[in-house]
Amino acid sequence: MVKNVKINVVSKQTLVLPVQDGDGEELAEKLSGESMITEVESEGTLEYKHGTFTVYYPESEVTGLEGCVTSLSFTDKDPGSVSLYRTGPVKTVLMFAEGRRYISVYDTGFGSFEVGIVTLSCDNCIDENGGELSVVYTVEIKGSEAERTELKINVRCV
Repeated sequence: MVKNVKINVVSKQTLVLPVQDGDGEELAEKLSGESMITEVESEGTLEYKHGTFTVYYPESEVTGLEGCVTSLSFTDKDPGSVSLYRTGPVKTVLMFAEGRRYISVYDTGFGSFEVGIVTLSCDNCIDENGGELSVVYTVEIKGSEAERTELKINVRCV
């Protein structure tokens, strides 16, 4: 089964700043309070094959990822474990599963670097009729939390 869909993606990214004591020792991390919100709508496809759902959509210049195609993939038996694949000028694979930490490689085309992804929550209600995926995760660079992202993806059949 393959269906044409409209996809609305809202991403709220908040920097995480280290909190240090008077001697420069890092005590904790806190959200900076300043967030960048990006919202885009795209046309794509929703595919269901052999127990696996895959949503495909092209990225736009608004996200800075023009020329890339993003796909989200999960099984009907474990919808709370979602893989995000990005191909094109920027390449990566991000894994989301609540309470889990995964290491990914982010290839920008100019260089690659490792990031840690810690999923705080993953609520996936996408099925053959569309639905919504909501993921809250942190991005770690060199073991330090750098960013918290709240991602909402709404998939509507057309």
